[in-house]
Amino acid sequence: MAFHRVALISMVKGFFVFYLILSIKLVEGNCRNTTLKLLDDQIQTIQNSVRTIVNEGSCTSNKGQVGFHAYMGSVKTYAKGAVYKYDQVVTNTHNAYSATTGKFVAPERGLYIFSYSTLSNPGLYSHPMLVVNGKVKSWQACNNSDGKSQHMTCSNTAILQLEKGDVVYLADQFGKATVRKQFTDFSGAKLN
Repeated sequence: MAFHRVALISMVKGFFVFYLILSIKLVEGNCRNTTLKLLDDQIQTIQNSVRTIVNEGSCTSNKGQVGFHAYMGSVKTYAKGAVYKYDQVVTNTHNAYSATTGKFVAPERGLYIFSYSTLSNPGLYSHPMLVVNGKVKSWQACNNSDGKSQHMTCSNTAILQLEKGDVVYLADQFGKATVRKQFTDFSGAKLN
């Protein structure tokens, strides 16, 4: 009887091992099918997301990087508080800078960098201030009042967090600023 019991246990163990091997192969097949199904579902989800973005215009609304660069086409004199108008536009993505008003309107929220430089004639000066929505954010002093025959170049850079629609411009802080043509410029670009 003990012999039959040992033989029966061995036979059950063998059958159980065979069943496990068979089950593993079935699970492996199902895993492959499941994996392919999951990948197919993920690809379908990505395709749907891309279609949604394209249909909503999210892909086409961003025309690339935001940036502008402009300079003055002639020698100009500005009174205190007057907005500097850079009438020679070199770069102007999104048409965010207006040569007519001298103002840049942020087309989107982000971190922006602005750079401005001025060239003052001998014996004259300029004091531009960078203004955002009516508040001064950066200053420059180009005092060439003692200069007899030399021009003076001054520059400044500011990095500012802007919201969509914020208005940025340069204006004179003291009055009767005289700035010289292409050597006086204003640039800005969105960093992120």
